[in-house]
Amino acid sequence: MVKRKQQGARLFRAFVCIAGVLVVLAACSTPAPPPESDYYTGAGRGATLGEAINAAKMDAVRKAVIDIIGAGAEAARADELERVLYSTRNPNAYVFNETLETLRRDGSLIQEDMQYELRIRVNVPAVRSTLEVNGLLGPGAAVESQSGPAAGSAPAGGAAPATQQEAGPRSGADLAPAAGDWQEVTPEEERFIRRYVETMTYMVYFGDDAAVGSKNAAFIMRSAVNQANSYLVSDGRVVVDANQVERLKEDQRLVYEEETGREISLLQWVARRLNADVYIELDARVSGRSSGGNHYGNADVTLSMFDTSTGQILGSVNRRSQESFSRTSQEDAILNAIQSTVYQAMPHAVDMARDQMARSLTRGIRYEVTLQNPPDARSISRFRSAVGDEVREIATVSQSPDEVLFEVFHVGSTDDVVDLFFEVSGRVAGFEDMVLVISRGRSLTFDAGF
Repeated sequence: MVKRKQQGARLFRAFVCIAGVLVVLAACSTPAPPPESDYYTGAGRGATLGEAINAAKMDAVRKAVIDIIGAGAEAARADELERVLYSTRNPNAYVFNETLETLRRDGSLIQEDMQYELRIRVNVPAVRSTLEVNGLLGPGAAVESQSGPAAGSAPAGGAAPATQQEAGPRSGADLAPAAGDWQEVTPEEERFIRRYVETMTYMVYFGDDAAVGSKNAAFIMRSAVNQANSYLVSDGRVVVDANQVERLKEDQRLVYEEETGREISLLQWVARRLNADVYIELDARVSGRSSGGNHYGNADVTLSMFDTSTGQILGSVNRRSQESFSRTSQEDAILNAIQSTVYQAMPHAVDMARDQMARSLTRGIRYEVTLQNPPDARSISRFRSAVGDEVREIATVSQSPDEVLFEVFHVGSTDDVVDLFFEVSGRVAGFEDMVLVISRGRSLTFDAGF
């Protein structure tokens, strides 16, 4: 009997040990959730909802800074912190946007007074890295959280954390652009990019294949475009009139096909002709129902933003409406649903377009420069090399005895590019008589005179 009890006790102890090992293994295999200390609340105010949200994000970041360097140091170096961190045009570099939780949203767009409160996870390593790079990480700083991106990752638009020196060549899986791969942006160029992004012209329209599941699809889509433009105007943005888009699409469709061979979309071509910097393609799917004299509508809206000059997508925003009600008709209910959904989606679309354009413009604004009646290929090569010393990038798209087409990336205005080409033509033999034939948007045509 005693022997049986001893065997039972040994089995029980073995079971407890195995269970303990399994618990430890399970804990090791499950990634630890981010610490609650990385989450902060923030409050912001602005003329637009986007401005208020960004201000709230930076208020959360400010609280993280206080935890890192202390309230006294934060107050003493407020001006420096404002310059290197708080005034950033890209708050998303210092927060994890997917963790954003809205606590309060209030105010009026018409009166340009929006208030926003949120709770969000701050990217503490990125904040700490920016403080360290700028000499703001003094003694007594709080211990860094272990959450966030892996060491060595750099937040978009923020300062890159310090990394160990790489040994040997980078692997094929690690060929993303790194510091030093691209020419640094000068303070003057940075100011130009900021001004450019804040004064961009927007064009909103729907594609030919936009189908909304309604008899009056075109009317509903035009109403959605008008609502998007209404938001842009209230937000102080420059907007292309939808009627101009419609006229150009219908009147110039054949010209578009002859000029481009359908190599670019019709909307991109129209946006170029109307000198829009960003065009937003609107798509929607709607449905409606009626019950007992009451009518209901739903809308699923997608906004896709593109850089007009390159056709590069800047982002996409999708929003689904709550069911809208109308006593008049299903169409009225659908119209209410799509207009409210577009208006809610537009702040996110504009913020995304601005952030992505600011990043992409560090490479330069893309210009198409045509040189008619060019000299021989050797002279063209010397001219291209001379221009290349003055711009971010230049490449020959096509070359023939009649004309040469260059793709030029430069941080500067159209006039800056014109002046630059004339300056280079004055010091490269054979191009002294070059003249400007036409300038339209970011497309320039010169005649070399040969």
